[in-house]
Amino acid sequence: LDPYYRTIQGFECLIEKEWCSFGHKFSDRIGHGENSSENAAERSPIFLQFIDCVWQMTEQFQHAFEFNETFLITILDHLYSCQFGTFLYNSEYERHMNEVRTKTVSLWSFVNSALENYRNPLYAPAEVSGYRVIIPQCQLPQLRVWTGYYLRWNPQLRCQEPVARQDKQLIDIMANFHKLLAERKEKS
Repeated sequence: LDPYYRTIQGFECLIEKEWCSFGHKFSDRIGHGENSSENAAERSPIFLQFIDCVWQMTEQFQHAFEFNETFLITILDHLYSCQFGTFLYNSEYERHMNEVRTKTVSLWSFVNSALENYRNPLYAPAEVSGYRVIIPQCQLPQLRVWTGYYLRWNPQLRCQEPVARQDKQLIDIMANFHKLLAERKEKS
């Protein structure tokens, strides 16, 4: 992924451009809508697999992505929730004909209203980290089951402390660190 698409805004743009505007058949692939039983053969978790691949990269390159696991889980949760118009229907044309933009809210409006919940506290932009190009390791030993998504409802496998709380603590620590750095620069 290009460094821009590893930011929150860039990833939103990537999904809008490459998935929504280019006509990924969300309704058929997920099984949304009135005729969902008629198109059972069309169901396929392609978008879920894409998000899982992105999560695998965030695990391998923890400093290279501005967004965290909660961001990816939120996207998938609302892919299935139908709460926002972003993933409704099979094409941009169908969304336009059904006036999705005027009748619903975009998932990105919801996400962008609380960006602090979705920021990776370890993120360093490509210019700083040197992660201009990232090449993920795709061998089986490097891939992991995304327990934060697939197993989150299993109480025996649930983490003791939610990842979002850990991220908030890291963000606070990083903010204090940057504040101390700024104070030191002012003194010197």
